[in-house]
Amino acid sequence: MADSFVSILAQILRFRRQPPAPGSCRPFPRLRNTVLDILAEGRRKNIINLLIEADVTELRSQLARHNEACDQHLSLTACIAQVFVRIVDQDRSMQAYRQGTSSIVVFDDVDAAVMIEREIAGETLPVVHIIRAANRKDVHRMQHEILTAKTSPLGSHGPLSPLEKRFFDLPRFLRRPIWWVVRRDPHLFKRLAGTVGITSLGMHAHGAAVVLPITPMTLTLSIGSIETRPFLADGRLVEREIIRINLGADHDLIDGAPLMRFGERFRTALQETDWMNPESCGTDESP
Repeated sequence: MADSFVSILAQILRFRRQPPAPGSCRPFPRLRNTVLDILAEGRRKNIINLLIEADVTELRSQLARHNEACDQHLSLTACIAQVFVRIVDQDRSMQAYRQGTSSIVVFDDVDAAVMIEREIAGETLPVVHIIRAANRKDVHRMQHEILTAKTSPLGSHGPLSPLEKRFFDLPRFLRRPIWWVVRRDPHLFKRLAGTVGITSLGMHAHGAAVVLPITPMTLTLSIGSIETRPFLADGRLVEREIIRINLGADHDLIDGAPLMRFGERFRTALQETDWMNPESCGTDESP
């Protein structure tokens, strides 16, 4: 036993004496602490995932006609996000949060925390922008906020406030007790993190792909890729565009059957395009 330990130790020391492999060393981006904190909080949740598929052929067709008629270009992500918050608004129990051990807070406003990518000091990093009261905003306003968040300076009026930027510059042992306070106060959590999460990664993939995120939210929408499939309609073979979507829910608050019913309502709403008026081009001005 002792001989084996000495042999292993000697081999490790020989490895340590070898010259380092070619490469470069660069500082760890401080703002990546936002991702580390989200992952740490998400691991505390008992998340269940529901994978669904929706036919977005008609939605994309109407979106293309809308963008051709209007100067303001609407993205599919903004449209799906708007449908999502509208369905959450119809069943606000999907964004409930525990307060202590004996009560639950159900908020009226749907604050959508949208994950976006930003170039920061040569690094591409994800940051969060919260669309406040998204259930009371149309798709044009949501699109405008997402685009603005991608270009606004960080630490001013962009995705991160000056206070949040300073917070994520703190070492982990100082951030942990603050998160302990935040996670126990749903109202404080809402102000800092929103009520539902939205992430869209489908534009980076081809074929069948969707992400199952580690999330601290009660409900998180993950938008995946679009795949073209053949379908038989009225005896003819037609192509339909199918999008993959994941709904991640906190099982402490949402059971499988309510999540399945919510997913079915969401799928149906995506396949109905009456809510998007092709004659309305929206405005970039705040409501």
